[in-house]
Amino acid sequence: MAPLRTVPISCLSPSAYGTVSVEDAIARKNVRIFRREGSNWLITPNDHKFTQNQLQHGLNLGIDARDTRRPAGWDGRVAVRFTVHDRRKMAADSVKLRVAPILSYHHAHSVHQILTTAGNYTFNLFQAKFVSAFEAALAEMNVNSPLFKFNASDDIWAQDFFEPGYTSMPGPDGPVTLRVMIRSAQDSRVAGRQVFEYLRAAGTGAVQHLGGARDEVNSMGNLETIPPHSFKGKKYPAGRIVLGTHGVKRSYILEYLQAQEIQNPLLVDVDWLAVGHVDEMLQFLPANNPLGWVMLVPDPQEGLAILRRAQSTGHGKTRAFSRQNDTEGNPSDLFGMPWGIRGVPSYTIDDLLSQKELIEANANFSERIKTTVDVIKRETGITDADIYGIPAVFRTGLTFPPDFGIEPERNGSSKYAGSLYPATINGLVLSNTEYLAPNPWGPVVNGRDIMADAVSEIYGGLGFKVGFVDDWNSHHTWGGEVHCASNIIRDGNHRWW
Repeated sequence: MAPLRTVPISCLSPSAYGTVSVEDAIARKNVRIFRREGSNWLITPNDHKFTQNQLQHGLNLGIDARDTRRPAGWDGRVAVRFTVHDRRKMAADSVKLRVAPILSYHHAHSVHQILTTAGNYTFNLFQAKFVSAFEAALAEMNVNSPLFKFNASDDIWAQDFFEPGYTSMPGPDGPVTLRVMIRSAQDSRVAGRQVFEYLRAAGTGAVQHLGGARDEVNSMGNLETIPPHSFKGKKYPAGRIVLGTHGVKRSYILEYLQAQEIQNPLLVDVDWLAVGHVDEMLQFLPANNPLGWVMLVPDPQEGLAILRRAQSTGHGKTRAFSRQNDTEGNPSDLFGMPWGIRGVPSYTIDDLLSQKELIEANANFSERIKTTVDVIKRETGITDADIYGIPAVFRTGLTFPPDFGIEPERNGSSKYAGSLYPATINGLVLSNTEYLAPNPWGPVVNGRDIMADAVSEIYGGLGFKVGFVDDWNSHHTWGGEVHCASNIIRDGNHRWW
């Protein structure tokens, strides 16, 4: 609630009275005016009359909003009118206010709470095993933030059915912040209802802007936030949202985010990815550099180069994947689908590098990544010195079960990419020094996973210690990774105004 005050008015007659009103019908419906009486705050309608005694002491009022800024609806503006009547005289003044915008967190915000979906050993063995491994990895990294487990849905993609956000306003001791959980716009995705059922509480609200199809372009994994920056006269003190597009398809939540006006969403092409989420290809880390952050992207050419170097030193017959297949599980472990366990490929480095179509596809995907990098460079001013490639290798032909949110043309297609090795860029930024990634299960050469070592070296050079967790059966084989499987509520106490 934002405070409102009136200046004490002396020399009023005993019959004088005042009103505080919101005349615009749409604004009146979306705000509440409160008056302080003793220790209580009472809702005050337009026709409530304040007495001469109250007016001469000055009014202690408050205002809150019952909704957020909306596209093609209330824009958050309200004019509050203060009117005083004394005998035949009348005087009035007004103040114009606006509800604060809903904003998304960025990775420079500290972690408040970590979230995932609870596993059930009877229904989904692999999700339960992932949650256990996830908890163990967080403990090993000495992460003390509490872990919340959604348990009212079997939707394991905690990153996708909502986006944690916040709203804030100036206060006497710094920003006053309210956390706001933004449900994905996917009407039929019932898991999103959990933000209202389990996360909404004192100090935490929830909001939805429904109307989007159960399409992956509308999942919240398709939203990332560039940390604060300014470039060519444009300032983004709260950072800037990035949304992926699927050809001409735009995320339905776009218009809602645009209505907030502060983080002006930047659109980038993710129409080469089978799932098609921006978190598969862009990551922004806080950094000790003039910009304050760096950008990471997948680098399939470096991923292949790592394999070629191993091949050239006599390790071509080494298995391309160091993970072993599981010895337990049944078809019901994977969402009740008849595909059963999707095993670990048994081919060698030589086998992998002999796949001409795979090599050509990765060259094409490299160009698509470069196109997006160029867009970010033009919009933010970031240079190559602050852009890092994370070793990756992509594959095509990913297949998904029905009602998974994947358009038919993407399902099983040779044109769209999924990560061959678990995508280490799709992990959790836990602090300015800790990062949790999926275990890539790269080839082991001289007792070391050469993919994991390469990833750790890059993040280590940026000041991050990397932890790894196995998500092969739980998420990787279904087109997602650790970031997709989890979410983070952060502390947004930085000024955006």
